[in-house]
Amino acid sequence: MRLTDENALMIALDAALILQLFGLWIAVMLDEYIHDKRRRLMLATIGVACVLLVQEHVSWLVADELPVALHKLVSVIGYTLRPVIIVLFIKIQKPEKSMKLIWGVVLGNALVHMTTFFSGICFTHTETGGFVRGPLGYTSFIVSGVLLVVLVVGGFREFTIKKKSDYVIPMFASIFVAFSAIAELMMDTSTPISFLIVAVVSACVFYYVWLHMAFIREHEMEMEAGQRIKIMMSQIQPHFLFNTLATVRALYRKDPDLADDTLEKFGVYLRQNIDSLDKPDLIPFSEELKHTRVYADIEKIRFPSIEIKYDIEEDDFEVPALTIQPLVENAIRHGVRIREHGLIEVVVRKKRYGHSIVIKDNGKGFDTDAPMSTERSHIGLSNVKDRIESMCHGDMKIDSKIDEGTTITIRLPYSGESLQ
Repeated sequence: MRLTDENALMIALDAALILQLFGLWIAVMLDEYIHDKRRRLMLATIGVACVLLVQEHVSWLVADELPVALHKLVSVIGYTLRPVIIVLFIKIQKPEKSMKLIWGVVLGNALVHMTTFFSGICFTHTETGGFVRGPLGYTSFIVSGVLLVVLVVGGFREFTIKKKSDYVIPMFASIFVAFSAIAELMMDTSTPISFLIVAVVSACVFYYVWLHMAFIREHEMEMEAGQRIKIMMSQIQPHFLFNTLATVRALYRKDPDLADDTLEKFGVYLRQNIDSLDKPDLIPFSEELKHTRVYADIEKIRFPSIEIKYDIEEDDFEVPALTIQPLVENAIRHGVRIREHGLIEVVVRKKRYGHSIVIKDNGKGFDTDAPMSTERSHIGLSNVKDRIESMCHGDMKIDSKIDEGTTITIRLPYSGESLQ
């Protein structure tokens, strides 16, 4: 065995890469948040990378001491597994993708290199340790090149279509592996550890980080979906449903036309609440205002003493779904319906910093300095405030006086700006 200073350095680098893969293997095995299919793909990729590392280690240090047949076997393993690891990277990116054709190409590459044991059509080793490449000697490079194109293009498409910033990671890993393979081919020198192997080990780490980030993203989306369901359900109060249906039933005896109109508005109200589940982002204020008007019109049938005024200077901006309607609902249920003449005003003004939305009522009010209770009304107010702050970077202020009324002021900055 040749054990020079250069060899010792390469052994140390080889060991570092093996330890890196071993640590990654432990992380993948213990990580409960990676889906099983991708976990198996990651473990297979780590295993293939380890075999390639050992193969290059053997080829560099002890190849000249191996019998020709064993030397051929080591080379065949290396040229066969290089395309395999690229296919595994492709599969990690899109585990649902059908790979029958690609695996067929990989199998064909393996069969071509196995001809080495009885033919020189691919390559052969001489008794003196020389390497002679045959007519099909570049098969592995060609197959790997095509697969690298598929890998890079696939990563780029995922990044552009899904527009997720974390997709930069698999795209960067794909390009890194591709450039390393090109550099190795262009230099065409015998090195203890190829650029491609170093890139493959690094890519394994990148892909693991990406998979973990993908779980976090999916978990956050599930939490957002659950939150939207809670918001929607909190707005469809059982008593409101029953009272509205009872009102419609009573109206059919006195005023069928009004009953039909109320029932139609009730359907619109329910549909808009359910549609909010598919609207995780902001919606036009005009849509939220329409939803608010429909709800208020239904309540005014039950409480004729209530008056709602709208003074809208501009509605060309966006708000989170189910923000204004819950505030008007809260004003009706917990404020103005006790008054002989209950009044709610919804005022929208365009300001220097953005838009101001004011919901003012002359209801019974409450003590804003008292600790927030767990009543639905207070939970609803907190929910709206949190979404205004997190989704719009705005703020919401509540000013209430007992027996005088409540004023809620929402300030929303222009898109891409902040409140000053």
